[in-house]
Amino acid sequence: MSEFSRALIDSSGYEREGFAGGYDRFRPRPPKALLELLCRYAGAERPRLVVDLGCGTGLSTRAWSGLAERVVGVEPNPAMLAVAEEAPGVEYREAYAHDTGLPDASADIVSASQSLHWMEPEPTFAEVARILRPGGLFAAYDYDWPPVVDPDVDEAFLAHQSRRAEVRARRGIQRGADRWAKHQHLERMQASGRFRFCREVVLHSVEDGNAERVVGFAHSLGLPAIAADDELERELRIDELEAAAVRALGDRTVPFLFGYRVRLAVIY
Repeated sequence: MSEFSRALIDSSGYEREGFAGGYDRFRPRPPKALLELLCRYAGAERPRLVVDLGCGTGLSTRAWSGLAERVVGVEPNPAMLAVAEEAPGVEYREAYAHDTGLPDASADIVSASQSLHWMEPEPTFAEVARILRPGGLFAAYDYDWPPVVDPDVDEAFLAHQSRRAEVRARRGIQRGADRWAKHQHLERMQASGRFRFCREVVLHSVEDGNAERVVGFAHSLGLPAIAADDELERELRIDELEAAAVRALGDRTVPFLFGYRVRLAVIY
């Protein structure tokens, strides 16, 4: 299982030089309303411990700083952890989601932000059930791509995503979502038998963005050698996406709306 997880990391492009820094700069942060919802569902106004699985560069981990007594970000990719910023009450450990090394029944909340599709479900759910205290909450949440920006920008981004899918298929590049689709997260959580109650919630957040961020989003999706392989760069035609963003936005900074799909599961 770890070998398969390692293979997914190797095929993601997330270890390329400079990738993690761009990811941290351009990807969205979880909105405060989402974190407050998780606290309410966990019955913990100020959680003693939040564990963030597949934390990447710590965007979804350090968001808890000041809201929880202690936060542990768990991430198997050292290249991503290398740029993770420190924050009060926040710590990181290099480990897999199915083997965190944390004590039994120690966490009030375990989260997986834009990451559950990288994890083999049953071993991950077993580890979540082990480290959550009775009545604790598991939350797997993802934001929709692309963000809502402008009709022409959104259309260009969707076209870019289609080209990415074609390139992946042509080059045989595997990703977690090819095996564990996000739209089936809730169904898998319910079928696991680890949780007494599961449901999905939809909400949104707004962050500022510009044409540069649109292109930064595209690069942050990851693909092996996207920055170094000129042929691949031409296939993806990121220049077309950039041109559409510049035409629509110019040098303006505008609100970007991110839709979130949140799957909540309360442990027995």
